[in-house]
Amino acid sequence: MSDALAERLLAALPESSEPAAVEARRRFVAAGLPTPKTESWRYSSLRALQTLNPVAGHAAAMAAPELAGLGGTLATLTAGDWVLISDVPQGVSLSAGASSRRKPAPVGATLRRDLAAAVTADARSEDGGRDTRSLLPGSTAADAFRLLNEAGLPASLQIEVDGPVAGIWRLALQHDALGLSQTRIRLKLHKNAAITLVEHWFGGDEAVGLSNVVFDIELEAGAQLTLIRLQDMGAKAQAVQQTQIRCADGAQVSLVVLELGGLWSRHDLKLQLAAAGATVHVHGLVALQGRQHHDTQLALTHAAGAARSETVWKAIANARSRSVFDGLITVAPGADQTEAHLKTANLLLSAHAEIDTKPELVIEADEVVCSHGATVGQLDDRALFYLRSRGIPMALARQMLTLAFGGEVLSAVADETLRAALAERVAVHLPQGLVD
Repeated sequence: MSDALAERLLAALPESSEPAAVEARRRFVAAGLPTPKTESWRYSSLRALQTLNPVAGHAAAMAAPELAGLGGTLATLTAGDWVLISDVPQGVSLSAGASSRRKPAPVGATLRRDLAAAVTADARSEDGGRDTRSLLPGSTAADAFRLLNEAGLPASLQIEVDGPVAGIWRLALQHDALGLSQTRIRLKLHKNAAITLVEHWFGGDEAVGLSNVVFDIELEAGAQLTLIRLQDMGAKAQAVQQTQIRCADGAQVSLVVLELGGLWSRHDLKLQLAAAGATVHVHGLVALQGRQHHDTQLALTHAAGAARSETVWKAIANARSRSVFDGLITVAPGADQTEAHLKTANLLLSAHAEIDTKPELVIEADEVVCSHGATVGQLDDRALFYLRSRGIPMALARQMLTLAFGGEVLSAVADETLRAALAERVAVHLPQGLVD
């Protein structure tokens, strides 16, 4: 099945003579798609994609849902193309309809379309005309979807932040795929720059296709990024995303992840603390019901000493849903005086739901402070009894306790208005599943 699916996916890509695309296609063919024997994919079978028609196009566009607490929307992804908030630089063309969305960009932020062309031009100048800089060395089946993205040269977005940006800004990404839809985002924060972004995925229930997304983020020295990922796709959406974040000295990342929607989704999240003084906080909440399947593969690497990371990951699974979390923290040789903590807590609301969670620590340095732990359980009977004894109905009591379970993650959102709006989205994905 994987070979046939790989052929269909490749056949859906546009022909290209770009060296990067040609090389990515070659490596994709050599590596093949992941199978259950691929360690990081053993819980996420590609059988869900068996009926995918990669050339089926896109569903009708819908407006981005309201989300309180935002300063505005920087860019919107619709039908595989980007609509920007501001004028694009000289020499870059706009898609139809973009002019209606032209607004001034927030102070300190620059947006540009067609990252692929820009990256290719830069790389050629460094490599005598052959662009392979962004390709993965020694690619394996685990890299297949990134290679597929490279080979397809999808519409891309680049955001550069040069200074502190006030307010909270959204990237509105519509999952409207009926077939295969790909995009790439590159976010770069220059020295001492700062921004708060909401990566907001949404879409209608008719969008049954697969979105394949690559999101690369780089923080220079002293930069600060607050990134809130709200994955609230339609009920039949399928999605694969790879997010890579690299932090220079003194850079700070606060990442809040809410995985709520879609039928089958996977998120590979890689963070590298490349220099001393870097700090990363990751808070994740997965809330699944029905037959939803979500898989997060977290790889956090301390490449230099005197850096700090803290990860809190929670999952709630109801009905026949399945949540997978593999969190790996690696402390590289020489990364002394590292402090790294990883905690995952999981709540099963149904005898038929499944949660697979695995925190891992690999320490190859001295004088470190590291910890990890995992729990899987059900709602506390004593707490339920207490609430029932106060006259609260069973369904409401279970809802209250479940929302409280996820409260630690939501509390990482500093803005009170946005936090309340996100809590409402989480609650929408829970009530009907709380009574088996």
